[in-house]
Amino acid sequence: MIDLAGHAREFAKTLALEAAHMIQHAADQYHVIEFKSAGDWSSELDRHIEEHLKARIAEQYPDHGFLGEESANSQVTDGLLWVIDPIDGSMNFLRGYPQYSVPIAACIVDPCRQEVFSAAVDQGATLNEKPIKIANTERLQLAIASTVFPKPSAASMPDYLIQFERVVSTLSGVRRSGSMALELAYLASGRIDVFWSHDMGSWDAAAGVLLIREAGGHVFTIDDLIWHESRRIAASSPQLASQWSRLILGN
Repeated sequence: MIDLAGHAREFAKTLALEAAHMIQHAADQYHVIEFKSAGDWSSELDRHIEEHLKARIAEQYPDHGFLGEESANSQVTDGLLWVIDPIDGSMNFLRGYPQYSVPIAACIVDPCRQEVFSAAVDQGATLNEKPIKIANTERLQLAIASTVFPKPSAASMPDYLIQFERVVSTLSGVRRSGSMALELAYLASGRIDVFWSHDMGSWDAAAGVLLIREAGGHVFTIDDLIWHESRRIAASSPQLASQWSRLILGN
């Protein structure tokens, strides 16, 4: 029997590394910045990489579907759905800030640090082929959080700022890098303890959610929707889940 999850994991790593090479090769080139909305940037490179990945997946798995951030639509079939963001942290990349990534289905690659995070259902999570797991911090006061800011015009901004104040006032620290996929990968690898975000897309979270679950973590939504239908997601270790949920929800 073919191990589809394991095979897809390896193929996702291959694709993410291809995309990372394309990004680094283009890092010193001039790119026209396209402003999709306030706080949301992209360039022709984003679309070029997404088209490359879409073609590679269609060649390898013609019965699988595809959902990419730049196309903003899905090619739905009876097979699996590949969820992709060609560059998570496009604004950082376009400004030369070295914090961006390539999240593809079961893999997140950091082109700047040559770090490859990957996972498969019931097969665990790894960083550069070594197993990773959630941190064992047991008190929020000792925890480090990470987040991604909502877009400036987001309707959820007032709620987010209330949560942000509670988090900053309670935890040891809060980090924000500009790449949601990397923040989720850092939680899965024990570098941070908790995470929350508003106004995300499923392409931002898919690979990270799998990593966190396979590393032993807990994922929930702030609006009680299924995570891939929600715009507000949070995550933590199991031992912090109850404390973190109460703090974020204000209970």
